[in-house]
Amino acid sequence: MRFLYSILLVFVLCALGLPLSAQTVKTDSEKALKAEKMAFLTKKMGLTPDEAKQFWPLYDDYWDRKNSILTSRRKLVDEFEKDSHKLSEADIIVYTNRYVNSHRQETELLAEFNVKLKAIIPAKKIMLLYQSNYEFKDYLLKKIKESGQNK
Repeated sequence: MRFLYSILLVFVLCALGLPLSAQTVKTDSEKALKAEKMAFLTKKMGLTPDEAKQFWPLYDDYWDRKNSILTSRRKLVDEFEKDSHKLSEADIIVYTNRYVNSHRQETELLAEFNVKLKAIIPAKKIMLLYQSNYEFKDYLLKKIKESGQNK
């Protein structure tokens, strides 16, 4: 049960955009979550061993870069929350522009990732990836809920 709560915690941290990059020391639950996600996505996408060999380094790089953007955005929002009472209208406009720019960076990263994916896997598997990312979140939540019911 504790293991599943650890997985939930890691999942929530990922959802909030907290860094779980290669630079961060991985806990056992983070490693287990990543292994489970790899197995889930590989199966859902129907990746061949050759495709998987090319796909996973690209996917890991994408998520590391995405988490960096999300972490920066979270810091920006936290910084604004802390200082908002003393900011001028011009300062607040700078914050809004930086916030929108972080979303632009995330979108550009996804577009770059999509182009790279098309060079290694068929378009159908790319769409299965995008779909499966949502399904994995639901899968984890269901697993956690079931583990609570089995207690």
